Amino acid sequence: MSREDVSGFGAAGANGTVAAYSPITTLARFEPHLWAFALLGFALDVGLTAYGLSLGLAEMNPLARTLMETVGVVEAMLLLKTFSLAVALVGWKILPALYRFVVPAGLSLPTWIAVGINSSLIVSLL
Repeated sequence: MSREDVSGFGAAGANGTVAAYSPITTLARFEPHLWAFALLGFALDVGLTAYGLSLGLAEMNPLARTLMETVGVVEAMLLLKTFSLAVALVGWKILPALYRFVVPAGLSLPTWIAVGINSSLIVSLL
């Protein structure tokens, strides 16, 4: 590692100036990975919810439960995920490019919590 890397101030530029180091800039580089992580969570949430319901678990979200009774389990989950993704994309578009990584990160957190809860409930039934 160079002295600039260790000091935390960033790398020296061509004219000898030191570019400021920003953790936000570093996080923004991982935005595509965060989107993939969020979409993987979406897919697992849909699959685990459908599987859990087939085992006899109950949907606790009243909106989701009503929608599932109306259009079907997978269809309702896809509608809900599509709606949340559409809202997230609007937020992503509004935010400055540097801070857009918070959108997929924000989508991932509740999705992966749901995946964890669904997984533990399913395992408890087996």
